[in-house]
Amino acid sequence: MSDCEEYKNLLGGLVDQELTQEESQRIHEHLRGCPSCRREYDELVRTGELIGGVAFSEPADDVLRNLWKSPYSRGIKLSGMLLMLAGWLTLVVYGLAEAFRDSSEPLLSRLAIGALIIGFFVLLAFVIRERVATYKVDKYKGVER
Repeated sequence: MSDCEEYKNLLGGLVDQELTQEESQRIHEHLRGCPSCRREYDELVRTGELIGGVAFSEPADDVLRNLWKSPYSRGIKLSGMLLMLAGWLTLVVYGLAEAFRDSSEPLLSRLAIGALIIGFFVLLAFVIRERVATYKVDKYKGVER
């Protein structure tokens, strides 16, 4: 039965034609003599055929454009960003308060935490400053999706 387990592990590769010719021949020989593995192989082939018949149609460009520009979409994006920012800031303030309030924390770890947070805010300020400075001359501003 351990042989069957080895072959069953390779059946997906056989269906997807990812095996070498030698492996494929070896599995086909096993399938001729093993009804259990043959049933599983047939089920995999049928499932592959069913999945292959499923088609996904892309929405039209105007539908996507309206979706991205709708007030509901903007509100959701803005509220999500604000909630994430509020949660992140709450955790940062709480972490800083705990790190500096608890004198048992080593000084090095408190300084490292402070440096990470200050570094984040410095980079954030830099990115915002650059974005504001380049907004008027952004050559991709008018490009539509």
